[in-house]
Amino acid sequence: MCGISGFFSYRNTIEPAQYYAAHKKLAHRGPDDEGFVYLDAKGTMQMVRGDDTIEAFAHYDHIVHKAPSSLILGHRRLSVIDLSYHGHQPFRFEGLCMTYNGELFNYIELRTVLIDQGYQFETDTDTEVFLKAYHCWGYEAFNRFNGMWAAAIYDSNKNELILTRDRFGIKPLYYTTIEDTLFFGSEIKFLTSFMDKLYPNEQRVYDFLRFNYLDHTDETLFRDIFQVEPNSYLVFFKNGRKKVGHYWSFDTKDTIAKEEVKKKLQNAVALRLRSDVEVGSLLSGGIDSSTILGMIDTSKSAETFDTFSAVFEEESFSEKRYIDLFTTKHLKLHKHYIYPKVENFVEEIERLLETQEEPFRSLAVFSQFEIYRYIKEKTHVTVLLNGQGADEIFSGYTEHYYTYLLELLRTGRIKKFLHELDALAANRGYSYGWLLRQLSRKLLSRYIRKSDKYKIFTKKYTIPRQKRRFTSLLADELWNDLTVSALREYLRYEDKNSMAFSLESRLPFLDFRLVETALSLRDDQRIQNGLSKVMLRQIAQGMIPEETRCRKDKTGFVSPQELWQKTVLKEEFDQVFDEIRKEGIFACLNHHRIYELYTRYTEGRFNDWGLIWRFYILKKWQKKWQLHG
Repeated sequence: MCGISGFFSYRNTIEPAQYYAAHKKLAHRGPDDEGFVYLDAKGTMQMVRGDDTIEAFAHYDHIVHKAPSSLILGHRRLSVIDLSYHGHQPFRFEGLCMTYNGELFNYIELRTVLIDQGYQFETDTDTEVFLKAYHCWGYEAFNRFNGMWAAAIYDSNKNELILTRDRFGIKPLYYTTIEDTLFFGSEIKFLTSFMDKLYPNEQRVYDFLRFNYLDHTDETLFRDIFQVEPNSYLVFFKNGRKKVGHYWSFDTKDTIAKEEVKKKLQNAVALRLRSDVEVGSLLSGGIDSSTILGMIDTSKSAETFDTFSAVFEEESFSEKRYIDLFTTKHLKLHKHYIYPKVENFVEEIERLLETQEEPFRSLAVFSQFEIYRYIKEKTHVTVLLNGQGADEIFSGYTEHYYTYLLELLRTGRIKKFLHELDALAANRGYSYGWLLRQLSRKLLSRYIRKSDKYKIFTKKYTIPRQKRRFTSLLADELWNDLTVSALREYLRYEDKNSMAFSLESRLPFLDFRLVETALSLRDDQRIQNGLSKVMLRQIAQGMIPEETRCRKDKTGFVSPQELWQKTVLKEEFDQVFDEIRKEGIFACLNHHRIYELYTRYTEGRFNDWGLIWRFYILKKWQKKWQLHG
C-alpha cells in the first residue's frame, strides 16, 4: 500500500525540485521508502532517489539535482508484502516502468501462471506480478487481478502512459491536464500544488447539497480535477490524445446456492490475510465484520487477533453490547474500544479536511479517523480487515426494504407485498401509515425530483439520473449503490483515513468474484420476512452469536451527530453560519437563504440536520482550500 504521483507531457517539462516538493505531500502514504523514474533529455529512463529512499539505493542521484524532464514517476512505499528492498518502486521491465499503489491478493496464483508462460521472477512482490502480467496480457491483465489498485505504467517503446484503477475504486487516482501536460497522484493535494487558483465544481456542489452525492462521477468537487473511474484505464498518447477503456463485465447466473456464496467469501477472507506484517480487524458489532472474523477460524492464520471498535457513551448509538458478546472458536480476540470525543472534532476539522480533501457527509468520518489514529499510536497492526461493501451486495440499507416492496407491487405480487409489509412493521416497530408514506416518497423520488427543493441555488443544474442494468428495481439499486453512490464515497473515506496513519484497509466483501455471485441472488435471497441480508445471515450461522446474526435493527457506522450538532457543536455551527451570513459561500448559492434555514433549524422549525451539516462542511472546505468563485 503506497502513494503514487507523476508528470507526463509530449511538449512541456517540469523542474524536478518543483515536482518533488509536491510529491512530499504524500509521505504519510508510504513511510518506508520512496523512489522515482526520470526521463533525461536523451530519452533514457533513470532511477533517482529522494530524501527518504532506503540505503540500498542511496547511490542514485537525488531528484532535485536533475535537469527539467518530460516524464517523472514517483512512489512512496508502505511495506506489506516482501519487506525487503526488492519492493522498491518504480518497477521496470523491458521498456515498461510502473508506479503502483495497492495489493493483488491473487499474486501467488498469477505468478504461477506467468511462470508457465515463460516469465522469471526476481522478487516475492505482487508489484513484479502486476507489471509482468501487463507485459503478457496488456489491458486484459486488469481483469485477471483480484485486488485493489491504482497504477501508472509508462511504455517507453510507444511513449504512452496508462493509468488504471481497480473495479470498485478502493484505491484513489486523481489527475488533471494543464497545457497538454498530465499530472496524476494518489491525492488531490499533489495536483493543487501546480494550480494557481482553486475553484469549486458547481455541478458537483449541487449534487452534494441537493442529493448528498459525492464521488459519483469522474469529476471531483474541485474544478478541472478528475479521478480515474473505477473499472477503467486511461491511455495518454504521445500526441496528446486520450483513450478510456473498461476491462470488467459479467453476466448474472440463474441459481445461486448458499454454499457457493459461503465458499467465495471464505476464500476472499483467506486471500486478504496474506501479509508480511500484523493484521487486525475493525469490529462494529454488526453481522458484516463479525462474519469476517468468524471465517478467520477456518483459515487458522492466527491464534490471537486485535479488533478495533468505535463506541459511544450514548448507549442508543453504541454497539458495545454486541461487541462484548462476540467470540470465535479458534481466535483469542484482543478487543480495543475507542471512544471518539466530539470535543476533539473542532480541533481536528482542519486536519480532517486536509486528509479527506473533499467534503464528507457525516461525523462517522471523524469516528473512523479516531480509530485509525488509535491503531497507529497504540498497536503494531498495519493491515485491517473491514466489512465495507456487504450492505451494497447483500441489501443492508433501510432504503432497500422500500425498493423491494415497490418491486413486489410492480410485479403484481400483492400477497407477498402484504406479508413483507407486515413483517417489516413488526420487526422495526413502524406503523403501516408511516411505511406507506415512505413508499410513496420512494416512488415519487424515482420519477419526480425537484431541482431546488429549498431554493438555495442561484442557477439551474442537471439532476443526476440512475442507469438501469437489471430487471429488478432492488438489483438496480444495489448496482447503483455499488458503482455510483454511495460506496465510492465510503471507499474514499476509508482510504484517506487509513493512509493518513500509514495503515492498509482490506475489504473481503469487495472480492469481485463474490460481488458477481451476490448480484445474481434473487430478491427473496436478499430480503425475506422483513429481514435484510438473508443470505449472509444464513452463511453466518454457527460462526457468530445468534443475537448478532438475528438482529432486526441496523446501527451501521454512525455517531450521535444529530444530538451533537445542537449541543456540543452548537457554538462551532453558530460561528460558521455567521461567517456564511457575512461572507457567503459560493456564487452559485444563496447565502441569505442558507442562513435563514439555519435559523429555523436552531428554533426547531426545520429538521433536515443532514443538509445543515452539508452547508457547514462546505464552508469549512472552502476556507481550508481557499476556493474562489
